Amino acid sequence: MKKLLIVFLIILVILGGCVIYISTYKLKAINVTGCEYSSPDQVREAVRDYAYMNNTILLYWRNKMKPIKGIPFVAKLDIEFAKKGEVNVTVYEKKISGCIEYMERFIYFDKDGIILEASGDRKEGVPYIDGLVFESWEMGKKLPIKDEEKFNYILTVTQLKEKYQIDVDGITFTPENEIVLHCGKIDIESGDGKNLAIQLMNLKSILSKLEGKAGVLYMKDYSSNDGVVSFKTREMLEAEAKKKEAEKNKKDKKDDKSSEGKDSESSEESDESDDSGYDEGSDDYDDSDYDEGSDDYDDSDYDEESDDYDDSGYDEESDDYDDSGYDEESDDYDDSDYDEESDDYDDSDYDDSYESGESYE
Repeated sequence: MKKLLIVFLIILVILGGCVIYISTYKLKAINVTGCEYSSPDQVREAVRDYAYMNNTILLYWRNKMKPIKGIPFVAKLDIEFAKKGEVNVTVYEKKISGCIEYMERFIYFDKDGIILEASGDRKEGVPYIDGLVFESWEMGKKLPIKDEEKFNYILTVTQLKEKYQIDVDGITFTPENEIVLHCGKIDIESGDGKNLAIQLMNLKSILSKLEGKAGVLYMKDYSSNDGVVSFKTREMLEAEAKKKEAEKNKKDKKDDKSSEGKDSESSEESDESDDSGYDEGSDDYDDSDYDEGSDDYDDSDYDEESDDYDDSGYDEESDDYDDSGYDEESDDYDDSDYDEESDDYDDSDYDDSYESGESYE
């Protein structure tokens, strides 16, 4: 019994000594490395909160048994002792495939489309994805996008851009479901994405020859190592756009003139009014036969056959008709040739032979 008591006391002493020794490992400093997208301050705060009794030894064993989780962009943390009150934390981040903009916030997601973070800040090195359509999102959940194939293309770009060290700033999915990569001031048209791996494998060497330039690189038909590509500078594209605009304007003007001509012909055919007295120069009708007193045209010289007025009696100087036969006292014309019985004028001078124009001798 005495021996058991001695053994128990020894154990208590050892345990007490261990507790005292462990208590000297107070967590004072946390060194964080490996953060590219994640925040070092967030990592330090998470580690400190996870440290039981603020002890480095207890922190180490606890993380081994149940790793720290819930830090944005962090997949795993490795914790090692630096010294008694100091630990080194190595951060292994999740691979961010891209980000999209939604209601003035940047939403970051991984290769599976799982949303990692929503922030007002744009992180450098993360491709900006344009052309993904969705209506809502939830943190930690997958983006509700129907076209799963687009995520495969994003993953291909994300993996190969790191492998071949290509700076891809963004990816655009066009309405025609084609892919456009953005590398600095150069846009790469990659087509439907079927040859994306081969294109990215050779893209770095092609871009090295275009350093300092801005424009569009056409790789739609690039499907092998010896494929052919073409490049157009911004200046060439602007010149082509101006030329097309000028041709379009020219065609529109031609169409407008053609339309106006058709409208004019239609108007002339349907217009029932007689424009024989129309003066093209003055844009007014010729009213030389107009009688101001009666407010009607004088049709005494009217030729029924030709539908035109005969102005043979017109006096150009006075701008009035010749009224030599006019009787001022009676205010009527001289009717000396008038035959009372027939109630018609004497037509002895009338030429029965009638020639074209139908005039009197």
